[in-house]
Amino acid sequence: MAPYKLPVTRMQSFRNSARLFFIVLALALPVLAGDAPKDARKALGAKALDALRSALSHDDADVRALAAAQWGRIGNPAAVPLLEKALKDRNPYVRIAAARSLHDLGDGTGLRALEEIVSIVPKSAKTDETLAAVEEMRSVARNKVRVEALRALAAMGDPSSRPVLERVRRDSDGAVRDACTLALARLGMGGVEEFFAALEDPDPEVRSKAVRLLGETRSPSLIARLKPLADDTEFAVRAAVMEALGDIGSADALPILEDGLADQNERVRAKAVEAAGEIPDRASVALLESARKTTNAHIELLALRGLARRGEPVDAALAERALGRPDTDTQLLAIETLEAAGGSRAVGALESALDDRDFKVRVRAAAALILLLRKPASGKGDAR
Repeated sequence: MAPYKLPVTRMQSFRNSARLFFIVLALALPVLAGDAPKDARKALGAKALDALRSALSHDDADVRALAAAQWGRIGNPAAVPLLEKALKDRNPYVRIAAARSLHDLGDGTGLRALEEIVSIVPKSAKTDETLAAVEEMRSVARNKVRVEALRALAAMGDPSSRPVLERVRRDSDGAVRDACTLALARLGMGGVEEFFAALEDPDPEVRSKAVRLLGETRSPSLIARLKPLADDTEFAVRAAVMEALGDIGSADALPILEDGLADQNERVRAKAVEAAGEIPDRASVALLESARKTTNAHIELLALRGLARRGEPVDAALAERALGRPDTDTQLLAIETLEAAGGSRAVGALESALDDRDFKVRVRAAAALILLLRKPASGKGDAR
């Protein structure tokens, strides 16, 4: 019996994928450095790169999207061919993540893909009530995708997208219109004044949404507008204010965040600490140090992440314990903390996470390891 041969197209696809991987590997591994044996670090880096590459072909679209999002942070231009392939993924969220990473790598290939997503308007059903209800649900889902693509365009801030944004701004869906307004505001086109009235709406959900939208403009000039709502009677609105101030990322917001840290509601306090960690100013360190003294492990972990991002030495023990928790969100926060803290203990903990049962944890751990292994080893996160 003649030996089985792969079809030419499949064989070519396999060869192309392998070639892309080894290109990424070749460019990434030479920069691995540190105190551990060089071969061991290279082997660990290769394992992390393989985990990240393999995740782009995972059956779960959420895993593929998360993997695509990591390459932009890593900053390796050799990943461009992998991301261009991800731009053709059947899932729109994967395409959006790939487009953002390509942009971060200085490649504008994904811009048109995003504009295509936002330009496709869902069709309204004109059939019986049952089919109309199904079509309505599909329309809601598709518009959520469009909003996510618009947020990506807002983050990119490319003026060439303005004609598309101006056209979609007249869309029948309110969330799409709001996202367009935000994207145009990030391009310096204004328009966020229409959200000001919503800050006084009797519905707390409307107030919260307006607060978050204003935060996404990243404009420090809006802090004064948001400040009164830090005393809102609804904790959800106060939490939204803290989140928005973190998005803005200005040291001018620290007095408001300090008040938020004393809020009676745990969620508000957590959002205040998380926001303080997003402010790249030494003045935030005192607030984060204060937050470390809490009895709430989640808030303490948020404070540790913020301190590590400010370059402060932190004890990685809490993050290591959190990495073993059966909760994905807690594990991902722990990975972010370990990545920021660095040190041999962080590398060891992240290595163990490469075999976690949750593929999202594996993906984030892989990206964190790649970034850490490219730096000289230090004991920064090994002791406090």
